Amino acid sequence: MGEAARDLLSKADKKLKGGLLSFLSGSSRYDEACELYQQAANQFKLQKMWQDAAEAFIRCAHCQHQLQSATEEANFLMEAASVMRKYSTSDAVEQYNKAVELYSAAGRFAQSAKILKQVAELYEGDGDYERAVQFYRRAADLFEMDDYGKSQLTACMLKIAEYIARYEKKLEEAIQIFEKEGQKALQNSLIQFGAKEHFLKAGILHLATNDAVNAKLAYEKYEAMDPRFGPSREGQLLKAMVEAFEQNNVDQFVEAIHEYDTITKLDAWKTHFLYNVKEQMAPSAPEGEGGEVDLT
Repeated sequence: MGEAARDLLSKADKKLKGGLLSFLSGSSRYDEACELYQQAANQFKLQKMWQDAAEAFIRCAHCQHQLQSATEEANFLMEAASVMRKYSTSDAVEQYNKAVELYSAAGRFAQSAKILKQVAELYEGDGDYERAVQFYRRAADLFEMDDYGKSQLTACMLKIAEYIARYEKKLEEAIQIFEKEGQKALQNSLIQFGAKEHFLKAGILHLATNDAVNAKLAYEKYEAMDPRFGPSREGQLLKAMVEAFEQNNVDQFVEAIHEYDTITKLDAWKTHFLYNVKEQMAPSAPEGEGGEVDLT
């Protein structure tokens, strides 16, 4: 398998070795070798020989480095990383990081940010939320520099808030992020209706800190910031939960959640924290498998 591709590799290697007159060929031998390496890489991809394909793309990147074409070098590193994802996350991330350095040096921060977000999603898929957060933070820093990257910035920040709350127990920082994103949403007519979701999540985390006073103050603040929040289903849910929490009324707390859940299904993140809040009020059975909880 892959004999044709290996022949192409051999031809490319010979181009780079050259002969007695290779010094006269200038940059053309790197261009020609790169083209052959790329053909080989694509042949390997067709045969699902991922490691060989990745190595061929790395050789393409080397040729572009010799040609001092940083953008093309980064592009081939991206190709290599895309293939490496088939067999090794760590190897892929190494190439992604190299590409980010090259794009950033060229001032292409938006491109770098997109790559970092892609890496974060890769770790997210692997269940490595700590590393996912690290890359979401790096991506957010770069998206913040891009006037056209605000929606991507918000997406990164919301992921950070969800994961640091659940897996790093950084509830206060997560609350600040959700509240900030809620405020930002209110300033944009296209996304202002999403503010109530951010405020609900922040409110749930206030309850999770086991502070009834701050939870009530938070609800009142959100209601004042957004007149639509109070009458909304999210606002009504938060208000009912805060009142039940103040009174340590588990039945009322669960009833409010079930009433909301019959129309809008609670996601796993909310369910996780609402279960924790209920446990603070009245310890009961542990969480079920798959993150499902019994709030009854």
